[in-house]
Amino acid sequence: MTFVHFINCMALAYAPYVVTYKSSVLSEYNALFKCIFAGMVYMFTQLGKMMILATFFPSLDSSNSEGANLLNEALKTTVDLADIAGMYFIINRTVGKPELKVMIATLGWGGAQAIFSNLFSFWFGARSQEFDWKYIQLALNSNITLIHVMSMAALVWIWTRTDLNQNLRPFVSVFLGLCVFRDVLVQVLVQSMMLSSWFSLLFKGIATVFIGTFSLQLYAGLTEGS
Repeated sequence: MTFVHFINCMALAYAPYVVTYKSSVLSEYNALFKCIFAGMVYMFTQLGKMMILATFFPSLDSSNSEGANLLNEALKTTVDLADIAGMYFIINRTVGKPELKVMIATLGWGGAQAIFSNLFSFWFGARSQEFDWKYIQLALNSNITLIHVMSMAALVWIWTRTDLNQNLRPFVSVFLGLCVFRDVLVQVLVQSMMLSSWFSLLFKGIATVFIGTFSLQLYAGLTEGS
């Protein structure tokens, strides 16, 4: 039974990534190794972020105040701005049409994030327990991450466009900021209202749909016009 639970969590978490790869332009261009390269960029970006956190934010965990902890989390989240730089590097290094650039960044970055965030939890947790909703939540969050990373990659590509209407550039910057600070904003909302982890997942999904609707509509407008 524990193995079945593990397989269910793995399928729920990672099957959408496989389906997205097979049904997108990536399979036509055999872009697996480019996705692996994007995953390696993700790994080096996270390593750099950990070094920055260890160097410049070494004493942020000393306070026990809830308000101080939220402030500390917000300060540490500013380091996640490096994710934008990492995605920019991937998109800038990818040669091809816009869809290929965005999808390589999405599957490479998002897949690596899903693997390193959830795989060990599934292996050591879901495989050793009969059933726990926590691992189902992790699997669902992996699906939200796929859409979130796709939206973020589209926004980064849009931001690099020289033909982007200058009136839209501030909105793109704001939505990129929302991508970076989404988790902190959801955490503040959930803790202030004393809600369960299911509501945290729900609010992440709502925020991701909101950001994704804006980014993908703007992306579609630019690609159709080019």
